[in-house]
Amino acid sequence: MKIFVQLCFIALSLVRFTFAKDYIVLFKQNEIAINSMEHGAFQSMLQTANQKSVEQLKNWVGGKGAIREVNDLWLVRGAAVKLEEEAAKKLAHEAWVNGIYEDKVRRLIHPSISLTVANSLKELGDDTWGLEKIGVNKIRDEFPELDGRGIRVGIIDTGIQGHHQELMNKPIVFKDFINGIANSYDDNGHGTHVAGTIAGNKVGIANEVTIIFAKAFAAAGSGSDSGLIRSMQWIFDPDRDPSTNDFPQVVSNSWGGELELDRIYDVEDFAPFLRAIQTWIHGGIIPVFAAGNSGSSPNGFPGGLPEPLAVGAITSVGEVASFSSRGPNLWKVGESVLTILKPDISAPGEKIVSAYPGNKYATMAGTSMATPHVAGSIALGLQANPKLKFADIKKLLLKSSEKKIDSNYGYGILNAYEFVKLAKTYRSE
Repeated sequence: MKIFVQLCFIALSLVRFTFAKDYIVLFKQNEIAINSMEHGAFQSMLQTANQKSVEQLKNWVGGKGAIREVNDLWLVRGAAVKLEEEAAKKLAHEAWVNGIYEDKVRRLIHPSISLTVANSLKELGDDTWGLEKIGVNKIRDEFPELDGRGIRVGIIDTGIQGHHQELMNKPIVFKDFINGIANSYDDNGHGTHVAGTIAGNKVGIANEVTIIFAKAFAAAGSGSDSGLIRSMQWIFDPDRDPSTNDFPQVVSNSWGGELELDRIYDVEDFAPFLRAIQTWIHGGIIPVFAAGNSGSSPNGFPGGLPEPLAVGAITSVGEVASFSSRGPNLWKVGESVLTILKPDISAPGEKIVSAYPGNKYATMAGTSMATPHVAGSIALGLQANPKLKFADIKKLLLKSSEKKIDSNYGYGILNAYEFVKLAKTYRSE
């Protein structure tokens, strides 16, 4: 018996010694002047610079006698790799490595509000109150030419039922990072609902947009950090040709991780997502993220980071939804601590009716449902004025909002009609 126990102990020790984990490695990066770079040139520069670091990592890993697959994550100047824990600790001390992050699994978090599914929109009372609340009806009456035509909207979610009657015959570019299936599908429902709010024929804001969809979450609503970064990288260049402008101008992200209450976080702890968002912005992509459904402070990440637009949720009577995460967010940046007002803006997010797989409709709630209201509105603003940059969009969204300015609503409640009116006449400074 003692021998058996001893052998078991030795076996367990060997398992611990050889057990490998998935990591994201970020490389040191030099400061570069990118303000005047176009999307394609910026991407080519990132890819060229990262390739050298990836080869260096491959050589380092191979030299340790444990060759593992190394995946290029040029969007964040990094790579995804599987390593033993001891090897990862050693790698972190290399001069050319900026940091190593465990590749964690994230899950979509829904409020504890029941999902209602129906066969038709009529069964749910044709209640698209959110569109009316933000002024979509006024836009269609006064600016009928604004339907999102010519604008590409990205979505990272659970998938999309492309042949749903709300989405049928729309241009959809689809990439499956979970199962590798070529044709569009949604085995969860969340993604189709989000897409319907953006582009649905009856339930959507910008009916004629092109949808660039990355399925980064499995049927149960889970996705890894590296998978999310890979999907964000694909979004940056769907056809893998830097010379073509096929990237979405705005991306709707109804996902994120929760942060603990009353805690100051170092932005470097979230460097992979911070770098991805910064690269998007520099490449002309507007990042819109859900604030989170914790019902308390702070907003989740990546939405709670300083750069992206974080979207909170309101009810049909204009009150903050009970589940909507509150701000502010406290971030340690270098030696300073920044207090960031989050969410940036709020939008309809309770009892939202939209498309659902199986050619059905569903009522859902969450900041996940508020986020596509903002992304779809931005698409109309970009159609009205294609020269708008991210800073312009953010400025006009906040200026046109129904003012609240607190840590519950952010700067206010989305008013798409007033936003579009400002966008049409705005000239970038």
